[in-house]
Amino acid sequence: MTATGVISAVLLVAGLVVVVGSCVGMAVFDDPLDRLHLTAPAAMLGSTGICAAVVVRVGLSASGLADIGVAVILIAANPLAGHAVGRAIAIRHGATWSNPRDKSTGAPGEDG
Repeated sequence: MTATGVISAVLLVAGLVVVVGSCVGMAVFDDPLDRLHLTAPAAMLGSTGICAAVVVRVGLSASGLADIGVAVILIAANPLAGHAVGRAIAIRHGATWSNPRDKSTGAPGEDG
């Protein structure tokens, strides 16, 4: 086995271990916000390790560049999706947000 094969296998196994660990954690936790925290390692570390394994194996060909694009999209989209899902969970549990420009929400004696 070549050095690139070994590096690729190590990256692939590391990425899969992170994804499987996140999945096991999601099965164990009951609270949706706790589960939400476990999506970050799977999306950021696990998928990036798997994409890096493909890039090491095939090089900077069309498949390698596509995998780099997938990793960049996952790294960029995960915080945004996590925030949106977390906010939706909080709203579903009764959290409310007010507009800071709304004068009726200010403390007594405050001028807007």
